[in-house]
Amino acid sequence: MTCIPDTSLSVENKRSTDKRGSRACDMATLPIGVFDSGIGGLTVLKMLLDAFPAESFLYFGDLGRSPYGSKAADTVRRYAVQITDFLLKKGVKMIVIACNTASAVAGDDVRNRAHPIPVIEVVRCGAKMALEMIPEEHRKSARIGILGTDTTVKSDVYVNRIHELALKNGLTQPDIRQQACPLFVPLVEEGWWKGEVTEKVAENYLGAMKSFDPHVVILGCTHFPLLADPIARALPEGTALTDCAPAVVDEVRSILINRGWNAADVNVAVEESNRTKTVFYCSDTSDTFRRQAERFLDMPIEFVHHVDLETCED
Repeated sequence: MTCIPDTSLSVENKRSTDKRGSRACDMATLPIGVFDSGIGGLTVLKMLLDAFPAESFLYFGDLGRSPYGSKAADTVRRYAVQITDFLLKKGVKMIVIACNTASAVAGDDVRNRAHPIPVIEVVRCGAKMALEMIPEEHRKSARIGILGTDTTVKSDVYVNRIHELALKNGLTQPDIRQQACPLFVPLVEEGWWKGEVTEKVAENYLGAMKSFDPHVVILGCTHFPLLADPIARALPEGTALTDCAPAVVDEVRSILINRGWNAADVNVAVEESNRTKTVFYCSDTSDTFRRQAERFLDMPIEFVHHVDLETCED
């Protein structure tokens, strides 16, 4: 996109096109906001960074108030709205809720707060991908397992989303089994992605799920993909595991293309070398977050901004 108007248009249409084109160019240069209760959302950010190297990102990790999965829904809503306000003030062009718990209980709140800025939430993306991964021969008798935090499981948001999407697409409603796995989050944040303790916790949580013998299991927390190996070993061989990140990438790509907001297609006056591609914010000790984020993203992070959202409220 060069943002040069079509000179064959009438003056009135030309002015309208100029405004739309200028608006698209302005939006294309803005960053994409991503937030999570802590570091689990970095699994989504990493895939976004790989998929959209020309885009800039703002990531907010609410590590100081994590985990969200054991907190009351009203508390999570308040946190999510605070972060949304913060990202909007920073001038993002879209928001990705990279936290299943926040998506489950605060997705509508964030969407209403951010309007007209588009919001992508991981629950809808994960539910869509799970249905797409059901083998053709099991479409009429599919079994889907859902692993999540206590709050996500209690909300039934994945069950509802799957039922909505199945009905919309004329699919037979699958049999669904949920399992809360609250200890998975601290294991990931402590860096215990493998080992005897992790294997035992997975086996303990997933005994009933193994008996259910699901065709697809949704990793309904952005921390859980880091535990994919022990989770897979605790389930029947051949069980397909899915998380939301690839579907989030598809949704982001669709918005960038349809709205003309793709930074790669715009001639930006700022030299690429002088642009800050990803900026990190955290509600906890910056050094702690930086060390964990470097491990997740496999890249050096020079600086993390500490933000206390409780003192930032108007």
